[in-house]
Amino acid sequence: MIRLLNLLAIAGLVASAVYAYSIKYDTLYQAGQVSKVQIALHKERQAIAVLRAEWQLLTRPDRLQAAVEKHLALVPIGTAHLGRIADLPARPERGDEIGRLLAATATPKEKGTPEPRTTGAISRTVTTTRTPTATR
Repeated sequence: MIRLLNLLAIAGLVASAVYAYSIKYDTLYQAGQVSKVQIALHKERQAIAVLRAEWQLLTRPDRLQAAVEKHLALVPIGTAHLGRIADLPARPERGDEIGRLLAATATPKEKGTPEPRTTGAISRTVTTTRTPTATR
């Protein structure tokens, strides 16, 4: 019985040692991967800094002015290029747009025919006279 417990204890120690070494080597592998990514990140940041410096060099005002004078035939804007407010066309009257839409969709009624008004309980026709309201 004691030999069996000793063998189980030795097997447990070996298994824990194997597990500890596997964790150690996995940790070392992950640390190596992190360092590779950090190096790649540092290289990318350096490349971005170089590109920003090149962009600042290319967009210098004196260099751009020389390129404009060489390749473009631009002239300064004068008063002849500007328009006057009087040259603009008059704004059209909008009127009553909703009224026009309602009139276009309304069905024509015959003159003299009273409009029936019902409450639902009693059906009878009521004759009303409407006075047109003035539109603004």
